[in-house]
Amino acid sequence: MSDNSKPLFSRPVLAAIMLFCTLAIWLLNLTALNSKLPSPKIEKWTTTSGIPVVWLKQAEWQDSNKLEIRFSFRSVTTNITLIQTTLAMLMSDSLPLSTASINQRLAPLAASANSYYDHENQTIGLTLSNEPQYLTPTLSLVTNWLRQPDFKPRTFDVWQNQHQAHPPVQHELEAVLFFDKTNNQSNEFKTEVSLKQVTDYYQSLKSSAATVFIVGDMSPETKQIVEEAINTISQDYELSRASAETIRYESVSSTIQQNEGELWQTRSAIALMPVSSIKEWISLQIWGADLVSTLNQQQHIDFVQLAFTLSPQRPWAWWNIQYRDSVTEAENEPVDDASRFMSAKSLVFVEQVPSVNDEKTFETLLDNFKQQLEQQTLSPTWWSYIATQVTHEDGELTVEQFAKGYKEAVDSFTLEDYQTALQRLLKPSSYQEIQVYQ
Repeated sequence: MSDNSKPLFSRPVLAAIMLFCTLAIWLLNLTALNSKLPSPKIEKWTTTSGIPVVWLKQAEWQDSNKLEIRFSFRSVTTNITLIQTTLAMLMSDSLPLSTASINQRLAPLAASANSYYDHENQTIGLTLSNEPQYLTPTLSLVTNWLRQPDFKPRTFDVWQNQHQAHPPVQHELEAVLFFDKTNNQSNEFKTEVSLKQVTDYYQSLKSSAATVFIVGDMSPETKQIVEEAINTISQDYELSRASAETIRYESVSSTIQQNEGELWQTRSAIALMPVSSIKEWISLQIWGADLVSTLNQQQHIDFVQLAFTLSPQRPWAWWNIQYRDSVTEAENEPVDDASRFMSAKSLVFVEQVPSVNDEKTFETLLDNFKQQLEQQTLSPTWWSYIATQVTHEDGELTVEQFAKGYKEAVDSFTLEDYQTALQRLLKPSSYQEIQVYQ
């Protein structure tokens, strides 16, 4: 018995269908991985004194003359006021025989200087032009400045008078978060330092060097000029040994009330586990955006400020809530009941975070994050921030790993990744709150 059945499609039609399916799958893959994120290339070498140098470059910067240089240090200390004062003095009139600040001197050369500090990392940063007519005089000035700064007594006295009575909020929060008030260790959070301490601390930074980062486009000529300047500046630098230490601090959740009357501000802090992957870093960005958005929706809150300190061993987050004056509070303003009574402390518990419990909220925050990231990653300044304040060359997440893997991490990020990361990162038992009344 013969089989007279015929195929449903002829060979040409079948080939066309297969081609169409292939194209459809290709288009779906394109749609799924739709983030426009560049992948910088990394080049490494060491200075003549043995300090690692990491250069980030990408094609999008070839027509830009902006260059970022960051000298990163790892001087672990609890005397945050000393770090703050030293770097503030450095950024003032610390050039020998000069009454102008370093940035006043750098401005005509299309350059500027900046600094960053936390309890584990310190950074001296330069933003400059890679054009030789500006680059050479800028690096000459900077070399003289950083090799032997002149910390002037009069400038020091003015700084002390202006800042001694009002230390930054984060200093107070950090003391409460990481140090037992009954322990002598808390006494290291002083507000008084001497000029000799400042001079000595700057010299100690030179023996605590971690990495020099360069971000931006450099021609072979520019690279040679920069490399020679970095060698000269870091001639007496030594590698930091702080990375070999293990620092662990435990604290119990508490609330401190300052003054009496109507609640004016709430200052909150929470310890975090060290960030070990790109997806954990993404999770903190979404959690932070959710925290600020959720609290800002509440009728009695004027605004919220949030900051992360992602140091390698003892990271933490802190935020400041400014409350509205009861007289100016909007009346009959519609507000979501779920967010009205959401306290600052509740948002450190993963199970109470809105974006963990609502997939639509999560997707909205993730989309917003992706859009912002596409703009941020085009900036050398942003990559300088990632290199010095998010990744750590002696840690689990380096800037090279970040540059190579962040696009895939963003494109494949899921709600499950988010939930898992927050469960590991957030330490609710460490939550500290300072309530300020007026």
